Amino acid sequence: MSALDFVSERTPFGRTDYPRVVLLSIGHLMNDLYGNFITSLMPYLVIRGDISTTGAGLVLLVYLFGSSVLQPIFGLISDRTGRRAFAVIGPVWVGLAAAAMARANTTAMLLTVAGVGGLGTAAFHPQAASMVDSLSPTNKGRSMSYFSMGGNIGFALGPVAAAIVATVGLEWSPAMLLPGAIVGLALARYAPHVGRSDESFAIADLWDAIRIAWKQINLVVSVIAIRSAAQYALIIFLPLYYHLRGFPAELGSYYAFVLSLSGAIGGLVGGHLSDLYGRRRIVVLSLVTAAPLLVVSLLVPAAFVWPLVALSGASLLASNSVTVVQGQELLPRHRGLASGLTLGFGFGLSGVIASSLTTLSDHIGVGSAIFAAPGLALIAAVVAAFVRNPVRKAAEPSESGQAAQIRQ
Repeated sequence: MSALDFVSERTPFGRTDYPRVVLLSIGHLMNDLYGNFITSLMPYLVIRGDISTTGAGLVLLVYLFGSSVLQPIFGLISDRTGRRAFAVIGPVWVGLAAAAMARANTTAMLLTVAGVGGLGTAAFHPQAASMVDSLSPTNKGRSMSYFSMGGNIGFALGPVAAAIVATVGLEWSPAMLLPGAIVGLALARYAPHVGRSDESFAIADLWDAIRIAWKQINLVVSVIAIRSAAQYALIIFLPLYYHLRGFPAELGSYYAFVLSLSGAIGGLVGGHLSDLYGRRRIVVLSLVTAAPLLVVSLLVPAAFVWPLVALSGASLLASNSVTVVQGQELLPRHRGLASGLTLGFGFGLSGVIASSLTTLSDHIGVGSAIFAAPGLALIAAVVAAFVRNPVRKAAEPSESGQAAQIRQ
């Protein structure tokens, strides 16, 4: 019996299955590395003159749109069937899209590759997030922070991988598929069987749960969209911004790497703190802190950027896992659907916002447009302040048709 099997037997008794949580986090790492690799190559293609800044924004939009629209559907299918296929094949699917970048030498092909990669992300995220929740009878914020940390680390490595591949040549991009294939095999062997819950699929119950929680879900999705748009805008703009200031574009990619990597650590801390002090408080405080840090990091000399961009990323992304848990707590009997709505629609809408900023930058310049990112963090904080926590009546644990009562 493996360590994974041993720990999983304890889960029904209240012990979180951390080995499988970590495995799913590694899958999340590979999935988001591939996805951000695709979009992080765009600044280099802009500098080479292969694509406009607006075109780069469209590639980002297509990827995020593809990864968002179908996430709730994949989440619903995951809840209904209990099968593991989406979580297993998702990282490999996006890896194939990343490998195909070697052949994507026109804007149309770049958009196609981005769309295909987005579908793999749409399949992976809701089912994997639902698995993490099911493996965590307690400390859900902490477990989801591990899952988000994996994604953030992968996301952070995307710009670095793009900088390396842009330097050595796009023909090396197929080599990136190998680690994703290894992780896919591990997921096929050890990813948990969540199982299907027939009770979760009473249509009346589903619609009643959504009817009660939809306003709060919209707020959570909006927070994710605005916060993520700030992050995506920085990933595209930072190489262009420092290239404009006379530095190598790769320097901006390395700053983007530090931003997302520190965000992984911040997300881990934020998830743990949200279990102790409440979800909304941590989300609002982290975003309010991020805004001035981002402004200062963009104004100081390059030598002082490293610590500031690290603090900015940790603050900006400290709420990453917390907002996913907020969505799941609003629809506790439909975790896959909740994950799909928050991760899917949230990140999809972020692509619309970030793409709009890239179009704006063609008119006002990257040097001005990049300062919209800290403004977005403040807007997200204001929206987050209106998210209310779900309260369930202890005396009515089986009440039908009431997924949550929202504190007014």
